[in-house]
Amino acid sequence: MANPLHTRESLSRLGNADYEVAPGEHDVRGWKVLLPDDERIGTVADLIIDSAAGKVRYLDVNVDRKAVGLDHDRHALIPIGNAQLAPDDKCVVLSGLTRPALLALPDYTGTDFDARYDAEYGSRLQHDRISKRLTRSAEELRVGKRVANAGEVRVSKHVETEHVKQDVPLRRDEVHIERRPVDHAVGHTPEFRNDEIVVPIVEEEQVVEKRAVVKEELVISKEPVTKHETIDADLRHEEFDIDRSSGHVRLKNDDTPGGH
Repeated sequence: MANPLHTRESLSRLGNADYEVAPGEHDVRGWKVLLPDDERIGTVADLIIDSAAGKVRYLDVNVDRKAVGLDHDRHALIPIGNAQLAPDDKCVVLSGLTRPALLALPDYTGTDFDARYDAEYGSRLQHDRISKRLTRSAEELRVGKRVANAGEVRVSKHVETEHVKQDVPLRRDEVHIERRPVDHAVGHTPEFRNDEIVVPIVEEEQVVEKRAVVKEELVISKEPVTKHETIDADLRHEEFDIDRSSGHVRLKNDDTPGGH
């Protein structure tokens, strides 16, 4: 039914009236108009005001024919109750309105307005409005892994000097001279002359030689090992609080004990 708070005579376009947007309020003319899914469908061309109440009643939306797939330009009136303002982005979001519902609204010529518009728009928006939804969110824990430098292992070698002692048996000749008395005839006539016997003496000497010999080796390799760590975290989640005291609430797919 028509809104009894205003009549045809009390409604007018802001651009044609001697009114201005009140200080502190947003003048949305020229702002982008979006559907709830952020689909852009046009811009705000003008505001339809109720001069008797001093309030804005409708948005005159210039529908972008390319955006919605039309072959002609058109304007549509959207009740201000369906508009949510996003001043930072200078856009108006038409809450509870689908593209089919928007296209089903009658064209607004910009020159006439009477109470039938109220009935027409109110009826169509009431039946084509998107169901209001309240979502429930919960935090989930997602654990990733990354490779980090945990240090390094250096293997090198150096030279040390060790003082060693080793017993080496060395042989040498020793000359033994034994004097024996002779008490029997020599067998030939002794001759008195100078005589000499030379006995060579040999001995072993130390011969020290050092040579490098491979004694040991290190085989260096690495392999991955797995360790298990426990992660503690607090996850928030939302729960619905439904007042059933009236007895007129019926919940579908309700698994809550005693739910009805």
